[in-house]
Amino acid sequence: MRGKPARQAGGFTLLEVLVAFVIAALALAVLYSGGIEGLVTTRTATLRDEAVARATARLEALCHGARLTPGLQNGDDGSGFSWRSQVQVAESAMLARGSPDDPQPKQRLTLFSVGVTISWPGGLRPHEVSLQTRCLAAVPGKPG
Repeated sequence: MRGKPARQAGGFTLLEVLVAFVIAALALAVLYSGGIEGLVTTRTATLRDEAVARATARLEALCHGARLTPGLQNGDDGSGFSWRSQVQVAESAMLARGSPDDPQPKQRLTLFSVGVTISWPGGLRPHEVSLQTRCLAAVPGKPG
């Protein structure tokens, strides 16, 4: 009797092919996951940059636009963004006149604390960006 026949060289076994396939599938899954995560992070950063630009524009409009009035306001900013602003009086002081004969009415300097929040929907939770500043405004005071 002869011994076991020698294994023929020249090919892979089914088990070796399956193991190689599983390793390749795992590597592709990791690469795919990393690519998707990178795209989501880029999209989130782009939306955050846009929200900061919108909040900055709203602060500019509030501080350099019409007369500031304390209170809360909110609204839709388009493209899925919404805004909320809060204006509060931080300090106020009457400006002194140069002389008692000065025909100019007294003015009151008021320092306002102004905050703007821009929010937009996110995957698991909403996102928001808040900016705050202070604005100085001179308003006519009561004579006397």
